[in-house]
Amino acid sequence: MIAKAPFKRINKKRRIQIVISILITFIITIIGSFVVQEVEAVNQIFFPMSTATVNLTDDQEEWNTLYFNDEDYLMFDSIFWDKEVVNHANSNGNVILRIKDVDGHVVVDEIEISPGKSIKLDGLKNNIKYSFEMKAKKGQFFINVV
Repeated sequence: MIAKAPFKRINKKRRIQIVISILITFIITIIGSFVVQEVEAVNQIFFPMSTATVNLTDDQEEWNTLYFNDEDYLMFDSIFWDKEVVNHANSNGNVILRIKDVDGHVVVDEIEISPGKSIKLDGLKNNIKYSFEMKAKKGQFFINVV
């Protein structure tokens, strides 16, 4: 009887260690997910997104350059880019989009995107500057690149 008592106490200690380890791991995971979700700098690393807002005041369908973060180009500088262009659901209509590289060569020519829809652009390469241009009728448009 005396010999079994220390083993029961060791098992209790071991169980407590396991429960505490699981609890600490769970807490660290939850805190990490909140940091990724709420801290913009961290979120932009793992879930990059750039938005361009365009207000067209006339019905002339001309090519308009999209500005992402006050730049007339966008560079996919992370492995986490999905390379997907989204015409936001609150846009006023369809958008015709074309993409040019730094030299002005058209890489993607005239893709039409309906509001609330997206187009995957797997042909675009990382670390190359691309300029995005759009044509649309009069209205306000929101273009997201994720």
